[in-house]
Amino acid sequence: MIPIKIETLLEGRKVEQSRIEYKEGFNPSDIIHTICAYANDIAGVDGGYLVIGVKAENGIPVLPPLGLQNEQLDDIQLKIFQYCNKIEPRYIPKIDVVEYEGVYLICLKCAAGDAGPYQAPVDVYSKKEAGKEQKRTMKYWIRPASLTTEAKQSELAGLFEKFTSIPFVDRINSRASMEHIRRGYLEDFIRESNSSLIEELNVRTLEDLLISEEVAEEKDEGITIKNIGLLMFGERPDKLIAGTKIELVRFYDQEAEASDFTEKTFYGPIWKQVKDTLDYIETNVIEEKVVKIDGRAEAERFFNYPYNALEEMLVNAVLHKNYKEDVPVEVRIYLDQIQIINFPGPEHYIDMEKFAAGKVRARRYRNPKIGEFFKEIDLSEKKSTGISKILRELKRNGSPPPDFETDADRTYMIATIKIHEKFMNSDFSQKNERSLSEVLSEVLTKKDYDKVSAIVSYIEEHGSITPREAEKITKKSAATVRRYFKILVGTKYVAAEGNTNNIIYHVSENFI
Repeated sequence: MIPIKIETLLEGRKVEQSRIEYKEGFNPSDIIHTICAYANDIAGVDGGYLVIGVKAENGIPVLPPLGLQNEQLDDIQLKIFQYCNKIEPRYIPKIDVVEYEGVYLICLKCAAGDAGPYQAPVDVYSKKEAGKEQKRTMKYWIRPASLTTEAKQSELAGLFEKFTSIPFVDRINSRASMEHIRRGYLEDFIRESNSSLIEELNVRTLEDLLISEEVAEEKDEGITIKNIGLLMFGERPDKLIAGTKIELVRFYDQEAEASDFTEKTFYGPIWKQVKDTLDYIETNVIEEKVVKIDGRAEAERFFNYPYNALEEMLVNAVLHKNYKEDVPVEVRIYLDQIQIINFPGPEHYIDMEKFAAGKVRARRYRNPKIGEFFKEIDLSEKKSTGISKILRELKRNGSPPPDFETDADRTYMIATIKIHEKFMNSDFSQKNERSLSEVLSEVLTKKDYDKVSAIVSYIEEHGSITPREAEKITKKSAATVRRYFKILVGTKYVAAEGNTNNIIYHVSENFI
């Protein structure tokens, strides 16, 4: 629903008349032009409102309004939606049916768009016929004052500059409301950043805290939330900013990756996505080897993948993502490497050879506001030091240098960290220093681990177990035991061997 009351719009309170347009009836082209103009918001007033069913004289509504017939309401709303699809890029306002003094009106809230500039056809009735589209004249519509007009040549430069000068994450999100923000995430961030706002958490409203963090603004109609507010403190920012998530895929067979893999998606505020993804990798992927070298007092210690390098690489992907694009950050974990895929790639002026050597300093930054927030909770360091840190951490661990791949148009970036070579050398193979029960207690939920703990203990003591032995020690039916083994095999740390009538379960090679 549109938060502002219809009385406020009709009686000229709080909202300036230049931000309200009244239509006695439904003229599709005229209405779409006005919607497009509000979306372009050339005057910088955060769009405006359009009320259908009200006659106006010199911009002032004639009251009481004539209203609309009940049978018109659904048809008009449907047509508005259909014709808004002809606005480029697509823009849909909030639409509400309201009752005022016994008549029905249709009210549209057209907030300033964040993906423009927007253009709409002069005639919305132009359509495709016989596989060929009629010539459709598109115009950029604006409202420099209280009238909708097409943008003149001299105004187009300013219109384009408006949308290029404000970073996407700093723009108001017209669909966002306070319901999309989770106070707990905001408080967690404030505490983690050791902000001065900690002392005021118990006395400040959520609205006050968002304004203090400069992720929301106070308008006549109430609080408006910026994209950065959703990204940092939203319950599910991906529902309003598509692609705002991290997708992780882990492959267990290099030769048949399409059939043997697990997937996991991380949602929530982007800083929490990063932390949750890194926690998963640290728990389930990163391993340390301790190798005793003859003639040396100290053992050699190294990791398959250094955590700090992965952290910096993932932070950079989230930090430099284009949040206008509906594509997530991807993490792909293979047997011998980890890839982090981001869209888009580096700016065209960046020399990739210098970039890979950590010798490039960016002239501009894609999401400077996100960078500032990340620095507050120590997820990001000084500008242009990310690649240098990755190189330093890989060298310290004895790992190969990273690979950075992009295309000529810089539409993507694939950053690859290769596994430490000694993890691929059988001479250094040794059992995981932690017990099977310790690892499975971390991988499985407590509920699932409690179910299989007796079976795990038996495997640790005897090396393997049969279904009959499992039934005996768990005192469960054969069907229940099969479900338990399915849980264990699903972790990839327990493997089955033999046929159905003579099957045994033991520790798999993945645990070695």
